Amino acid sequence: MSKQVFDFPYDLQTYLMSNGTLADRLRMLSAGFDVSREQTEQLLGTLEELLNKDGGIPFGLKPGHPSSVKETAEVLMLLKSFTTSHSRLIGKMVHFLVSRQKRDGGFAEALNLDHIIEDKYGGTVGRDWYPVGKSITWLTGKALEALCSVAYEDGNRVRKARDFLTHLQNEDGHWPDFKGQNESDPLATGNILPALVAAGIDSQNKVYNDGRAALMQHLKRSLEQKSTQDMVDLVAVCAPKSELEREVIRKGIELVLTTQNKDGGWSQMGSKKSDPELTSLLAFAIKKCTPIT
Repeated sequence: MSKQVFDFPYDLQTYLMSNGTLADRLRMLSAGFDVSREQTEQLLGTLEELLNKDGGIPFGLKPGHPSSVKETAEVLMLLKSFTTSHSRLIGKMVHFLVSRQKRDGGFAEALNLDHIIEDKYGGTVGRDWYPVGKSITWLTGKALEALCSVAYEDGNRVRKARDFLTHLQNEDGHWPDFKGQNESDPLATGNILPALVAAGIDSQNKVYNDGRAALMQHLKRSLEQKSTQDMVDLVAVCAPKSELEREVIRKGIELVLTTQNKDGGWSQMGSKKSDPELTSLLAFAIKKCTPIT
């Protein structure tokens, strides 16, 4: 079958360079967009200045906030092309991440982030999916993938994180957000599958295949509901194993392309205003999934 190459209808790069955070712009760089050497060095220099003394990135990328596992992991996994040229910077971030691994192998945010996370995500529905002080599955997935992406060498820590994840999978193939939670979270699955691959889980492994099948079903339902934001998880399954999977991925890409705003961004459900973070995540997913064969 011939390759299919997809072009974005509108200029998202200009939108993200003007409106995106440092993480959004680094995600664009990692996805393979045309970012000049000068812009790249400026981004990395800004990142160096942003780091807290403990090597972590402040929550919300706001100077003065305590370091966050989520922010640090999300940025670190974008830096695998710079492991030689910026090894000192990467080393600081790795040191912070491993300091947040708990005895059970999972990763957790520190207690001093509780009120800040609540302010951002609490709202009227609570934030049971993002507690502090306890190991979180999706957060562990992000941290594990990030460490593996920069060739972190402590195999024991990697195995503990991997085992923490494989032992918590629910029967439906998805994961809860943390041990003891009954509800499965497909968004957690989308963060965990790439981590398992990065940690060396074989593609024939039952845990991996069950999770992948569950995420594919979730994406199919999201397509039926025209939920563009769920397509960020295409990146977790974008090597199709069958024609049916290929069709889901193709339709997911088409949904993203047909819902782009004229300013180059994408909007969260219920909003008309483009959201830079969602835009960078969708752009990253589409870039990584195309061309498909």
